Amino acid sequence: MLESIFSKLMMRFVVVILVTLIALGIFLTYLFEDYYFSNKEEEFIKQGQKIAKLVERSFYEDNYAETVEDLRTISTFLDTQIWITDAQGLIVATFNCRESWIGAQLDEEGIEKVYQGSILTNRGEDPNFDQPVLSVAVPIVIEEQIIGAIFVYSPIAGIASLVGRLQDLLFFAALMSIVLAVILSFSFAKSLLNPLNQLNQAALKLADGDLDTRIDMQGNDEVNQLGRSFNYLASRLETTIDKLNQEKTKLESILVGMNEGVVAIDQKQEIILINPQAKGLIEFEGPGLGKKLENLIDDENLISIFVKALEKEELIIDEFSLTNRAQVVRILIHITPIYTQDNLLGVVGVMQDISERWELEQLQKEFVANVSHELKSPLTSIQGFVKAIRDGVLLDESSTEEYLDIILDEVQRLTRLVNDLLDLSQLERKAIAMEFEKNDLKEVIEQVVFNLQPQFKDKDLTVIQKIPDTNLKTWIDRDRIEQVLFNLLSNAIKFTPVGKEIKIKVEDLTTEFKVQIEDQGPGIPQEELDYIWNRFYKVDKARTRDDSASTGLGLAIVKEIIDRHQGQVKVNSEIGVGTEFIFTLPKKREKLNF
Repeated sequence: MLESIFSKLMMRFVVVILVTLIALGIFLTYLFEDYYFSNKEEEFIKQGQKIAKLVERSFYEDNYAETVEDLRTISTFLDTQIWITDAQGLIVATFNCRESWIGAQLDEEGIEKVYQGSILTNRGEDPNFDQPVLSVAVPIVIEEQIIGAIFVYSPIAGIASLVGRLQDLLFFAALMSIVLAVILSFSFAKSLLNPLNQLNQAALKLADGDLDTRIDMQGNDEVNQLGRSFNYLASRLETTIDKLNQEKTKLESILVGMNEGVVAIDQKQEIILINPQAKGLIEFEGPGLGKKLENLIDDENLISIFVKALEKEELIIDEFSLTNRAQVVRILIHITPIYTQDNLLGVVGVMQDISERWELEQLQKEFVANVSHELKSPLTSIQGFVKAIRDGVLLDESSTEEYLDIILDEVQRLTRLVNDLLDLSQLERKAIAMEFEKNDLKEVIEQVVFNLQPQFKDKDLTVIQKIPDTNLKTWIDRDRIEQVLFNLLSNAIKFTPVGKEIKIKVEDLTTEFKVQIEDQGPGIPQEELDYIWNRFYKVDKARTRDDSASTGLGLAIVKEIIDRHQGQVKVNSEIGVGTEFIFTLPKKREKLNF
Protein backbone atom coordinates (compact mmCIF):
# COMPACT_ATOMS: atom_id res chain seq x y z
CA MET A 1 0.00 0.00 0.00
CA LEU A 2 2.90 2.33 0.78
CA GLU A 3 4.67 1.63 -2.51
CA SER A 4 2.98 4.49 -4.38
CA ILE A 5 4.41 7.99 -4.32
CA PHE A 6 1.02 9.34 -3.19
CA SER A 7 1.01 7.07 -0.11
CA LYS A 8 4.60 7.94 0.70
CA LEU A 9 3.94 11.67 0.37
CA MET A 10 0.78 11.48 2.47
CA MET A 11 2.54 9.43 5.15
CA ARG A 12 5.43 11.86 5.30
CA PHE A 13 3.14 14.89 5.41
CA VAL A 14 1.02 13.36 8.21
CA VAL A 15 4.06 12.24 10.21
CA VAL A 16 5.71 15.67 9.92
CA ILE A 17 2.47 17.42 10.93
CA LEU A 18 1.86 15.06 13.85
CA VAL A 19 5.41 15.35 15.16
CA THR A 20 5.31 19.11 14.77
CA LEU A 21 1.95 19.50 16.51
CA ILE A 22 2.85 17.08 19.32
CA ALA A 23 6.15 18.85 19.92
CA LEU A 24 4.44 22.22 19.73
CA GLY A 25 1.66 21.04 22.08
CA ILE A 26 4.15 19.75 24.65
CA PHE A 27 6.20 22.92 24.38
CA LEU A 28 3.15 25.20 24.67
CA THR A 29 1.78 23.16 27.61
CA TYR A 30 4.99 23.45 29.57
CA LEU A 31 5.43 27.06 28.54
CA PHE A 32 1.89 27.98 29.58
CA GLU A 33 2.15 25.97 32.82
CA ASP A 34 5.41 27.66 33.70
CA TYR A 35 4.04 31.04 32.72
CA TYR A 36 0.85 30.50 34.76
CA PHE A 37 2.69 29.30 37.87
CA SER A 38 5.17 32.19 37.55
CA ASN A 39 2.29 34.67 37.40
CA LYS A 40 0.65 33.03 40.42
CA GLU A 41 3.92 33.16 42.34
CA GLU A 42 4.31 36.86 41.55
CA GLU A 43 0.67 37.42 42.54
CA PHE A 44 1.14 35.57 45.84
CA ILE A 45 4.35 37.48 46.48
CA LYS A 46 2.51 40.77 45.98
CA GLN A 47 -0.31 39.59 48.28
CA GLY A 48 2.21 38.55 50.91
CA GLN A 49 4.07 41.85 50.67
CA LYS A 50 0.83 43.82 51.00
CA ILE A 51 -0.21 41.77 54.04
CA ALA A 52 3.27 42.20 55.50
CA LYS A 53 2.96 45.99 55.13
CA LEU A 54 -0.45 45.92 56.79
CA VAL A 55 0.99 43.97 59.70
CA GLU A 56 3.96 46.35 59.92
CA ARG A 57 1.65 49.34 59.99
CA SER A 58 -0.53 47.69 62.64
CA PHE A 59 2.49 47.50 64.92
CA TYR A 60 3.19 51.18 64.46
CA GLU A 61 -0.46 52.16 64.91
CA ASP A 62 -1.04 49.62 67.68
CA ASN A 63 -4.18 48.19 66.04
CA TYR A 64 -3.01 44.67 65.38
CA ALA A 65 -6.36 43.11 66.33
CA GLU A 66 -8.26 45.31 63.95
CA THR A 67 -5.78 44.53 61.18
CA VAL A 68 -6.23 40.80 61.70
CA GLU A 69 -9.99 41.19 61.43
CA ASP A 70 -9.59 43.22 58.25
CA LEU A 71 -7.34 40.56 56.80
CA ARG A 72 -9.86 37.86 57.71
CA THR A 73 -12.51 39.77 55.81
CA ILE A 74 -10.28 40.33 52.80
CA SER A 75 -9.12 36.67 52.69
CA THR A 76 -12.66 35.50 52.08
CA PHE A 77 -12.28 36.90 48.56
CA LEU A 78 -8.96 35.14 47.94
CA ASP A 79 -8.59 31.54 46.80
CA THR A 80 -5.60 31.05 49.07
CA GLN A 81 -4.67 30.10 52.62
CA ILE A 82 -2.67 32.70 54.54
CA TRP A 83 -0.54 32.13 57.66
CA ILE A 84 1.14 34.78 59.80
CA THR A 85 4.07 33.61 61.94
CA ASP A 86 6.24 35.31 64.51
CA ALA A 87 10.01 35.36 64.64
CA GLN A 88 10.13 31.89 66.25
CA GLY A 89 8.04 30.29 63.50
CA LEU A 90 4.85 30.01 65.53
CA ILE A 91 1.61 30.54 63.62
CA VAL A 92 -0.12 33.49 65.21
CA ALA A 93 -2.96 33.92 62.65
CA THR A 94 -4.58 31.94 59.80
CA PHE A 95 -7.01 32.85 57.09
CA ASN A 96 -9.18 30.49 54.98
CA CYS A 97 -7.94 27.47 56.95
CA ARG A 98 -8.43 25.65 60.21
CA GLU A 99 -8.01 27.64 63.49
CA SER A 100 -6.14 24.67 64.89
CA TRP A 101 -3.03 25.73 63.00
CA ILE A 102 -2.68 28.74 65.38
CA GLY A 103 0.16 28.09 67.78
CA ALA A 104 1.71 25.40 65.58
CA GLN A 105 5.45 25.47 65.03
CA LEU A 106 6.61 25.54 61.41
CA ASP A 107 9.52 23.43 60.19
CA GLU A 108 12.66 25.54 60.69
CA GLU A 109 14.26 24.04 57.57
CA GLY A 110 11.42 25.38 55.48
CA ILE A 111 11.41 28.94 56.99
CA GLU A 112 15.06 29.45 57.71
CA LYS A 113 15.71 31.49 54.54
CA VAL A 114 12.57 33.58 55.09
CA TYR A 115 13.85 34.73 58.51
CA GLN A 116 17.07 35.64 56.76
CA GLY A 117 15.14 38.16 54.61
CA SER A 118 14.53 36.10 51.44
CA ILE A 119 11.25 35.57 49.66
CA LEU A 120 10.63 31.85 49.15
CA THR A 121 8.48 30.14 46.55
CA ASN A 122 7.75 26.43 46.38
CA ARG A 123 5.77 24.25 43.96
CA GLY A 124 4.99 20.70 44.91
CA GLU A 125 4.66 18.64 48.05
CA ASP A 126 4.55 20.35 51.47
CA PRO A 127 4.69 18.47 54.78
CA ASN A 128 1.91 20.64 56.17
CA PHE A 129 -0.56 19.65 53.41
CA ASP A 130 -1.73 16.36 52.00
CA GLN A 131 -1.70 17.60 48.40
CA PRO A 132 0.73 19.53 46.20
CA VAL A 133 0.53 23.28 46.77
CA LEU A 134 2.01 26.51 45.45
CA SER A 135 3.44 28.46 48.39
CA VAL A 136 5.09 31.88 48.86
CA ALA A 137 6.78 33.10 52.05
CA VAL A 138 7.42 36.87 52.56
CA PRO A 139 9.30 38.18 55.64
CA ILE A 140 7.75 40.92 57.89
CA VAL A 141 10.42 43.58 58.53
CA ILE A 142 10.03 46.36 61.12
CA GLU A 143 12.92 48.68 61.62
CA GLU A 144 15.17 46.28 59.80
CA GLN A 145 14.19 43.52 62.16
CA ILE A 146 12.37 40.41 60.90
CA ILE A 147 9.56 39.90 63.34
CA GLY A 148 7.70 37.25 61.38
CA ALA A 149 6.58 36.05 57.97
CA ILE A 150 3.53 35.84 55.74
CA PHE A 151 2.87 32.40 54.15
CA VAL A 152 0.45 32.18 51.20
CA TYR A 153 -0.70 28.69 50.08
CA SER A 154 -2.83 27.59 47.12
CA PRO A 155 -3.51 23.95 46.01
CA ILE A 156 -1.94 23.09 42.67
CA ALA A 157 -4.94 20.94 41.78
CA GLY A 158 -7.01 23.98 40.96
CA ILE A 159 -4.25 25.40 38.85
CA ALA A 160 -3.64 22.00 37.19
CA SER A 161 -7.31 21.71 36.21
CA LEU A 162 -7.02 25.04 34.45
CA VAL A 163 -3.85 23.88 32.69
CA GLY A 164 -5.65 20.63 31.75
CA ARG A 165 -8.49 22.56 30.15
CA LEU A 166 -5.85 24.51 28.24
CA GLN A 167 -4.27 21.25 27.10
CA ASP A 168 -7.68 19.98 25.96
CA LEU A 169 -8.09 23.16 23.96
CA LEU A 170 -4.64 22.72 22.44
CA PHE A 171 -5.41 19.06 21.61
CA PHE A 172 -8.66 20.03 19.91
CA ALA A 173 -6.88 22.78 17.99
CA ALA A 174 -4.13 20.30 17.03
CA LEU A 175 -6.71 17.75 15.89
CA MET A 176 -8.44 20.33 13.73
CA SER A 177 -5.05 21.38 12.38
CA ILE A 178 -4.20 17.77 11.56
CA VAL A 179 -7.48 17.26 9.69
CA LEU A 180 -7.00 20.50 7.81
CA ALA A 181 -3.35 19.64 7.11
CA VAL A 182 -4.27 16.15 5.84
CA ILE A 183 -6.87 17.64 3.51
CA LEU A 184 -4.39 20.20 2.24
CA SER A 185 -1.68 17.52 1.97
CA PHE A 186 -4.05 15.26 0.05
CA SER A 187 -4.92 18.09 -2.33
CA PHE A 188 -1.26 19.04 -2.74
CA ALA A 189 -0.15 15.43 -3.28
CA LYS A 190 -2.92 14.90 -5.83
CA SER A 191 -2.01 18.09 -7.67
CA LEU A 192 1.60 16.95 -7.68
CA LEU A 193 0.92 13.36 -8.66
CA ASN A 194 -1.76 13.89 -11.34
CA PRO A 195 0.84 15.02 -13.90
CA LEU A 196 3.04 12.08 -12.85
CA ASN A 197 0.12 9.68 -13.34
CA GLN A 198 -0.52 11.21 -16.76
CA LEU A 199 3.16 10.76 -17.52
CA ASN A 200 2.98 7.12 -16.40
CA GLN A 201 -0.10 6.38 -18.55
CA ALA A 202 1.51 8.11 -21.51
CA ALA A 203 4.70 6.09 -21.03
CA LEU A 204 2.66 2.85 -21.00
CA LYS A 205 0.87 3.87 -24.20
CA LEU A 206 4.20 4.74 -25.76
CA ALA A 207 5.54 1.33 -24.74
CA ASP A 208 2.50 -0.29 -26.40
CA GLY A 209 3.37 1.41 -29.68
CA ASP A 210 1.11 4.50 -29.56
CA LEU A 211 3.77 6.94 -30.73
CA ASP A 212 1.28 9.82 -31.03
CA THR A 213 0.91 10.02 -27.26
CA ARG A 214 1.60 13.48 -25.82
CA ILE A 215 1.01 15.18 -22.44
CA ASP A 216 -0.64 18.60 -22.05
CA MET A 217 1.52 20.40 -19.48
CA GLN A 218 0.91 23.90 -18.03
CA GLY A 219 3.39 25.75 -15.85
CA ASN A 220 7.15 25.78 -15.43
CA ASP A 221 7.71 23.63 -12.36
CA GLU A 222 9.89 20.52 -12.41
CA VAL A 223 6.99 18.14 -13.11
CA ASN A 224 5.83 20.19 -16.10
CA GLN A 225 9.41 20.37 -17.35
CA LEU A 226 9.55 16.58 -17.05
CA GLY A 227 6.32 16.35 -19.08
CA ARG A 228 7.74 18.56 -21.82
CA SER A 229 10.91 16.44 -21.82
CA PHE A 230 8.69 13.36 -22.23
CA ASN A 231 6.90 14.98 -25.20
CA TYR A 232 10.27 15.78 -26.76
CA LEU A 233 11.41 12.20 -26.14
CA ALA A 234 8.21 10.81 -27.69
CA SER A 235 8.61 13.06 -30.72
CA ARG A 236 12.23 12.03 -31.24
CA LEU A 237 11.34 8.39 -30.65
CA GLU A 238 8.53 8.59 -33.22
CA THR A 239 10.91 10.12 -35.74
CA THR A 240 13.57 7.51 -35.03
CA ILE A 241 11.12 4.60 -35.25
CA ASP A 242 9.70 6.02 -38.50
CA LYS A 243 13.20 6.08 -39.93
CA LEU A 244 13.85 2.55 -38.66
CA ASN A 245 10.56 1.36 -40.17
CA GLN A 246 11.53 2.97 -43.46
CA GLU A 247 14.90 1.25 -43.35
CA LYS A 248 13.21 -2.01 -42.35
CA THR A 249 10.76 -1.66 -45.24
CA LYS A 250 13.64 -0.98 -47.62
CA LEU A 251 15.51 -3.99 -46.31
CA GLU A 252 12.43 -6.21 -46.55
CA SER A 253 11.75 -4.96 -50.09
CA ILE A 254 15.34 -5.66 -51.06
CA LEU A 255 15.23 -9.12 -49.46
CA VAL A 256 11.89 -9.94 -51.09
CA GLY A 257 13.05 -8.60 -54.45
CA MET A 258 16.29 -10.58 -54.39
CA ASN A 259 16.60 -13.73 -56.43
CA GLU A 260 18.86 -15.15 -53.77
CA GLY A 261 17.71 -16.66 -50.51
CA VAL A 262 18.99 -14.99 -47.33
CA VAL A 263 19.20 -16.73 -43.94
CA ALA A 264 20.81 -15.25 -40.81
CA ILE A 265 21.32 -17.16 -37.56
CA ASP A 266 22.73 -16.20 -34.17
CA GLN A 267 25.30 -18.11 -32.13
CA LYS A 268 22.55 -20.36 -30.78
CA GLN A 269 21.79 -21.35 -34.40
CA GLU A 270 18.38 -19.68 -34.12
CA ILE A 271 17.07 -17.91 -37.23
CA ILE A 272 16.99 -14.10 -36.90
CA LEU A 273 16.31 -13.32 -40.56
CA ILE A 274 14.89 -15.26 -43.51
CA ASN A 275 13.38 -14.09 -46.80
CA PRO A 276 10.73 -15.84 -48.95
CA GLN A 277 13.30 -17.00 -51.50
CA ALA A 278 15.20 -18.87 -48.78
CA LYS A 279 11.97 -20.47 -47.57
CA GLY A 280 11.29 -21.58 -51.12
CA LEU A 281 14.75 -23.10 -51.47
CA ILE A 282 14.52 -25.06 -48.22
CA GLU A 283 10.80 -25.78 -48.80
CA PHE A 284 9.59 -24.26 -45.54
CA GLU A 285 6.32 -22.46 -44.79
CA GLY A 286 5.58 -20.32 -41.74
CA PRO A 287 7.35 -17.62 -39.71
CA GLY A 288 10.63 -19.38 -38.92
CA LEU A 289 12.13 -16.57 -36.79
CA GLY A 290 13.48 -17.79 -33.47
CA LYS A 291 13.50 -21.43 -34.56
CA LYS A 292 16.54 -23.66 -34.73
CA LEU A 293 18.11 -24.02 -38.16
CA GLU A 294 18.19 -27.80 -37.81
CA ASN A 295 14.41 -27.82 -37.22
CA LEU A 296 13.76 -26.11 -40.57
CA ILE A 297 16.37 -27.76 -42.76
CA ASP A 298 16.86 -31.50 -43.05
CA ASP A 299 19.95 -31.22 -45.23
CA GLU A 300 23.10 -32.03 -43.27
CA ASN A 301 25.39 -30.32 -45.81
CA LEU A 302 23.74 -26.93 -45.39
CA ILE A 303 23.65 -27.18 -41.58
CA SER A 304 27.32 -28.20 -41.44
CA ILE A 305 28.31 -25.22 -43.63
CA PHE A 306 26.54 -22.78 -41.26
CA VAL A 307 28.08 -24.46 -38.19
CA LYS A 308 31.51 -24.28 -39.79
CA ALA A 309 31.09 -20.56 -40.49
CA LEU A 310 30.07 -19.95 -36.85
CA GLU A 311 33.05 -21.88 -35.52
CA LYS A 312 35.69 -20.36 -37.81
CA GLU A 313 34.15 -16.84 -37.94
CA GLU A 314 35.24 -16.40 -41.55
CA LEU A 315 33.77 -16.09 -45.03
CA ILE A 316 32.81 -19.45 -46.51
CA ILE A 317 31.83 -20.05 -50.13
CA ASP A 318 30.58 -23.49 -50.99
CA GLU A 319 28.25 -25.47 -53.25
CA PHE A 320 25.95 -28.31 -52.32
CA SER A 321 22.95 -30.18 -53.69
CA LEU A 322 19.54 -30.55 -52.09
CA THR A 323 18.66 -34.12 -53.00
CA ASN A 324 15.69 -34.78 -50.71
CA ARG A 325 13.13 -33.53 -53.23
CA ALA A 326 11.62 -34.42 -56.58
CA GLN A 327 14.38 -32.67 -58.53
CA VAL A 328 17.93 -32.06 -57.37
CA VAL A 329 18.61 -28.39 -56.58
CA ARG A 330 22.17 -27.07 -56.74
CA ILE A 331 22.92 -24.22 -54.31
CA LEU A 332 25.83 -21.76 -54.23
CA ILE A 333 26.13 -20.22 -50.76
CA HIS A 334 28.16 -17.32 -49.37
CA ILE A 335 28.25 -17.20 -45.54
CA THR A 336 29.63 -14.10 -43.79
CA PRO A 337 30.06 -13.46 -40.03
CA ILE A 338 27.99 -10.67 -38.42
CA TYR A 339 29.70 -8.56 -35.75
CA THR A 340 28.32 -6.01 -33.26
CA GLN A 341 31.04 -4.00 -31.52
CA ASP A 342 33.64 -6.70 -32.22
CA ASN A 343 31.35 -9.39 -30.79
CA LEU A 344 30.10 -12.18 -33.05
CA LEU A 345 26.32 -11.90 -33.39
CA GLY A 346 25.95 -14.74 -35.88
CA VAL A 347 26.33 -15.42 -39.59
CA VAL A 348 24.30 -14.57 -42.69
CA GLY A 349 24.12 -16.86 -45.67
CA VAL A 350 23.16 -15.84 -49.20
CA MET A 351 21.95 -18.85 -51.19
CA GLN A 352 21.70 -18.81 -54.98
CA ASP A 353 19.94 -21.48 -57.01
CA ILE A 354 22.47 -22.39 -59.69
CA SER A 355 20.65 -25.52 -60.79
CA GLU A 356 20.24 -24.33 -64.39
CA ARG A 357 23.84 -23.21 -64.65
CA TRP A 358 25.04 -26.40 -62.99
CA GLU A 359 22.88 -28.52 -65.29
CA LEU A 360 24.19 -26.55 -68.25
CA GLU A 361 27.74 -27.19 -67.13
CA GLN A 362 26.93 -30.87 -66.74
CA LEU A 363 25.31 -30.89 -70.18
CA GLN A 364 28.32 -29.15 -71.66
CA LYS A 365 30.59 -31.76 -70.13
CA GLU A 366 28.28 -34.49 -71.35
CA PHE A 367 28.08 -32.80 -74.77
CA VAL A 368 31.86 -32.72 -75.08
CA ALA A 369 32.02 -36.37 -74.01
CA ASN A 370 29.25 -37.35 -76.44
CA VAL A 371 30.76 -35.42 -79.35
CA SER A 372 34.12 -36.99 -78.60
CA HIS A 373 32.50 -40.39 -78.53
CA GLU A 374 30.49 -39.77 -81.71
CA LEU A 375 33.62 -38.60 -83.51
CA LYS A 376 35.90 -41.22 -82.09
CA SER A 377 33.88 -44.24 -83.28
CA PRO A 378 33.79 -43.42 -87.03
CA LEU A 379 37.31 -42.03 -87.00
CA THR A 380 38.60 -45.21 -85.39
CA SER A 381 36.71 -47.27 -87.94
CA ILE A 382 38.02 -45.20 -90.86
CA GLN A 383 41.58 -45.37 -89.48
CA GLY A 384 41.44 -49.16 -89.19
CA PHE A 385 40.12 -49.73 -92.71
CA VAL A 386 42.53 -47.24 -94.28
CA LYS A 387 45.51 -48.92 -92.62
CA ALA A 388 44.29 -52.32 -93.80
CA ILE A 389 44.03 -51.08 -97.41
CA ARG A 390 47.40 -49.30 -97.21
CA ASP A 391 49.15 -52.32 -95.76
CA GLY A 392 47.74 -54.59 -98.52
CA VAL A 393 45.98 -56.87 -96.09
CA LEU A 394 43.06 -57.24 -98.48
CA LEU A 395 43.62 -59.91 -101.16
CA ASP A 396 40.72 -59.35 -103.51
CA GLU A 397 39.11 -56.31 -105.10
CA SER A 398 35.64 -57.06 -103.65
CA SER A 399 36.94 -56.77 -100.09
CA THR A 400 38.62 -53.47 -100.93
CA GLU A 401 35.38 -52.07 -102.32
CA GLU A 402 33.50 -53.24 -99.20
CA TYR A 403 36.03 -51.47 -96.97
CA LEU A 404 35.78 -48.34 -99.06
CA ASP A 405 31.97 -48.44 -98.78
CA ILE A 406 32.27 -48.67 -95.01
CA ILE A 407 34.71 -45.76 -94.99
CA LEU A 408 32.29 -43.76 -97.12
CA ASP A 409 29.40 -44.52 -94.73
CA GLU A 410 31.46 -43.37 -91.76
CA VAL A 411 32.49 -40.19 -93.54
CA GLN A 412 28.85 -39.50 -94.41
CA ARG A 413 27.94 -40.12 -90.78
CA LEU A 414 30.59 -37.60 -89.69
CA THR A 415 29.29 -35.17 -92.27
CA ARG A 416 25.74 -35.50 -90.96
CA LEU A 417 26.97 -35.04 -87.40
CA VAL A 418 28.92 -31.92 -88.26
CA ASN A 419 26.06 -30.52 -90.35
CA ASP A 420 23.56 -31.16 -87.57
CA LEU A 421 25.87 -29.49 -85.04
CA LEU A 422 26.27 -26.49 -87.32
CA ASP A 423 22.52 -26.30 -87.92
CA LEU A 424 21.74 -26.52 -84.22
CA SER A 425 24.36 -23.94 -83.33
CA GLN A 426 23.10 -21.52 -85.99
CA LEU A 427 19.49 -22.07 -84.94
CA GLU A 428 20.32 -21.34 -81.31
CA ARG A 429 22.26 -18.21 -82.27
CA LYS A 430 19.51 -17.27 -84.76
CA ALA A 431 22.21 -17.12 -87.40
CA ILE A 432 19.89 -18.82 -89.89
CA ALA A 433 17.13 -16.58 -91.23
CA MET A 434 13.78 -18.30 -91.55
CA GLU A 435 12.10 -17.92 -94.95
CA PHE A 436 8.41 -17.81 -94.05
CA GLU A 437 5.97 -18.38 -96.83
CA LYS A 438 2.36 -19.49 -97.11
CA ASN A 439 2.44 -23.28 -97.43
CA ASP A 440 -0.15 -26.00 -97.23
CA LEU A 441 0.70 -28.09 -94.21
CA LYS A 442 -1.01 -31.14 -95.75
CA GLU A 443 1.22 -31.02 -98.82
CA VAL A 444 4.34 -30.72 -96.65
CA ILE A 445 3.38 -33.76 -94.58
CA GLU A 446 2.52 -35.87 -97.62
CA GLN A 447 5.79 -34.96 -99.28
CA VAL A 448 7.84 -36.08 -96.26
CA VAL A 449 5.82 -39.31 -95.96
CA PHE A 450 6.42 -39.99 -99.65
CA ASN A 451 10.16 -39.45 -99.25
CA LEU A 452 10.24 -41.95 -96.35
CA GLN A 453 8.27 -44.69 -98.15
CA PRO A 454 11.34 -46.93 -98.56
CA GLN A 455 11.94 -46.90 -94.79
CA PHE A 456 8.28 -47.67 -94.12
CA LYS A 457 8.40 -50.62 -96.54
CA ASP A 458 11.63 -51.99 -95.07
CA LYS A 459 9.87 -52.50 -91.70
CA ASP A 460 6.42 -53.19 -93.13
CA LEU A 461 4.97 -50.19 -91.25
CA THR A 462 1.49 -48.83 -91.89
CA VAL A 463 1.15 -45.03 -91.95
CA ILE A 464 -2.28 -43.75 -90.96
CA GLN A 465 -2.89 -40.08 -91.81
CA LYS A 466 -5.77 -38.15 -90.27
CA ILE A 467 -5.53 -34.79 -92.01
CA PRO A 468 -8.68 -32.66 -92.51
CA ASP A 469 -9.55 -31.34 -95.98
CA THR A 470 -9.84 -27.79 -94.69
CA ASN A 471 -7.48 -24.97 -95.57
CA LEU A 472 -4.21 -25.82 -93.80
CA LYS A 473 -2.14 -23.00 -95.24
CA THR A 474 0.05 -21.13 -92.77
CA TRP A 475 3.28 -19.14 -92.60
CA ILE A 476 6.19 -21.55 -92.28
CA ASP A 477 9.72 -22.16 -93.48
CA ARG A 478 8.95 -25.25 -95.56
CA ASP A 479 12.46 -26.70 -95.52
CA ARG A 480 12.71 -26.46 -91.75
CA ILE A 481 9.25 -27.93 -91.11
CA GLU A 482 10.10 -30.79 -93.48
CA GLN A 483 13.25 -31.28 -91.36
CA VAL A 484 11.07 -31.42 -88.22
CA LEU A 485 8.73 -33.98 -89.78
CA PHE A 486 11.64 -35.99 -91.14
CA ASN A 487 13.36 -36.18 -87.72
CA LEU A 488 10.18 -37.11 -85.86
CA LEU A 489 9.09 -39.72 -88.42
CA SER A 490 12.63 -41.14 -88.58
CA ASN A 491 12.52 -41.65 -84.80
CA ALA A 492 9.06 -43.24 -85.11
CA ILE A 493 10.32 -45.64 -87.81
CA LYS A 494 13.42 -46.45 -85.78
CA PHE A 495 11.57 -47.41 -82.59
CA THR A 496 8.37 -48.91 -84.00
CA PRO A 497 8.52 -52.71 -84.28
CA VAL A 498 8.07 -54.41 -87.67
CA GLY A 499 4.48 -54.60 -88.90
CA LYS A 500 3.12 -51.93 -86.51
CA GLU A 501 1.47 -48.56 -87.22
CA ILE A 502 2.56 -44.93 -87.22
CA LYS A 503 -0.21 -42.32 -86.99
CA ILE A 504 -0.05 -38.76 -88.28
CA LYS A 505 -2.85 -36.49 -87.16
CA VAL A 506 -3.50 -32.79 -87.85
CA GLU A 507 -6.08 -30.66 -86.00
CA ASP A 508 -7.29 -27.29 -87.19
CA LEU A 509 -7.69 -25.26 -84.00
CA THR A 510 -8.84 -21.67 -83.62
CA THR A 511 -5.47 -19.94 -83.65
CA GLU A 512 -3.09 -22.76 -84.55
CA PHE A 513 -2.55 -26.12 -86.21
CA LYS A 514 -1.66 -29.10 -84.05
CA VAL A 515 0.37 -31.96 -85.54
CA GLN A 516 0.63 -35.32 -83.73
CA ILE A 517 3.00 -38.18 -84.65
CA GLU A 518 2.37 -41.38 -82.71
CA ASP A 519 4.40 -44.59 -82.80
CA GLN A 520 3.99 -47.98 -81.17
CA GLY A 521 7.51 -48.21 -79.86
CA PRO A 522 8.75 -49.19 -76.36
CA GLY A 523 7.99 -45.76 -74.89
CA ILE A 524 10.06 -43.33 -72.80
CA PRO A 525 10.16 -43.29 -68.96
CA GLN A 526 8.33 -40.30 -67.46
CA GLU A 527 11.37 -39.11 -65.49
CA GLU A 528 13.37 -38.74 -68.73
CA LEU A 529 10.82 -36.84 -70.84
CA ASP A 530 12.24 -33.44 -69.86
CA TYR A 531 15.73 -34.39 -71.01
CA ILE A 532 15.10 -35.86 -74.47
CA TRP A 533 15.48 -32.41 -76.05
CA ASN A 534 19.12 -32.20 -74.90
CA ARG A 535 21.93 -32.87 -77.30
CA PHE A 536 23.09 -36.48 -77.51
CA TYR A 537 20.74 -37.50 -74.71
CA LYS A 538 20.16 -41.24 -74.71
CA VAL A 539 16.95 -42.49 -73.16
CA ASP A 540 17.79 -46.13 -72.62
CA LYS A 541 21.31 -47.36 -73.14
CA ALA A 542 20.13 -50.95 -72.86
CA ARG A 543 17.57 -50.58 -75.68
CA THR A 544 18.70 -52.38 -78.80
CA ARG A 545 18.55 -50.13 -81.84
CA ASP A 546 20.62 -49.13 -84.81
CA ASP A 547 22.26 -45.78 -84.09
CA SER A 548 24.53 -45.71 -87.12
CA ALA A 549 22.35 -43.20 -88.95
CA SER A 550 21.49 -41.15 -85.80
CA THR A 551 23.50 -38.17 -84.58
CA GLY A 552 21.55 -37.69 -81.32
CA LEU A 553 20.73 -34.09 -82.28
CA GLY A 554 17.43 -34.54 -84.09
CA LEU A 555 15.06 -33.66 -81.24
CA ALA A 556 17.17 -30.68 -80.17
CA ILE A 557 16.92 -29.35 -83.75
CA VAL A 558 13.16 -30.00 -83.77
CA LYS A 559 12.66 -27.91 -80.62
CA GLU A 560 14.72 -25.01 -81.93
CA ILE A 561 12.85 -24.93 -85.26
CA ILE A 562 9.41 -25.03 -83.59
CA ASP A 563 10.48 -22.28 -81.16
CA ARG A 564 11.56 -20.15 -84.12
CA HIS A 565 8.08 -20.68 -85.58
CA GLN A 566 6.56 -19.38 -82.30
CA GLY A 567 5.00 -22.78 -81.70
CA GLN A 568 5.26 -25.37 -78.95
CA VAL A 569 6.47 -28.94 -78.89
CA LYS A 570 5.85 -31.61 -76.27
CA VAL A 571 5.89 -35.36 -75.85
CA ASN A 572 3.60 -37.94 -74.23
CA SER A 573 4.77 -41.47 -73.68
CA GLU A 574 3.78 -44.67 -71.94
CA ILE A 575 6.10 -47.60 -71.45
CA GLY A 576 5.06 -50.56 -73.63
CA VAL A 577 2.44 -48.54 -75.54
CA GLY A 578 4.33 -45.94 -77.54
CA THR A 579 5.30 -42.29 -77.81
CA GLU A 580 3.40 -39.30 -79.16
CA PHE A 581 5.17 -36.11 -80.30
CA ILE A 582 3.00 -33.00 -80.64
CA PHE A 583 3.92 -29.63 -82.08
CA THR A 584 1.82 -26.57 -82.89
CA LEU A 585 2.17 -23.89 -85.56
CA PRO A 586 0.34 -20.53 -85.20
CA LYS A 587 -1.91 -19.40 -88.04
CA LYS A 588 -0.79 -15.81 -87.67
CA ARG A 589 2.64 -14.52 -86.81
CA GLU A 590 3.81 -11.27 -85.30
CA LYS A 591 6.94 -11.31 -87.43
CA LEU A 592 7.36 -13.10 -90.75
CA ASN A 593 11.14 -13.14 -90.79
CA PHE A 594 13.52 -13.13 -87.87
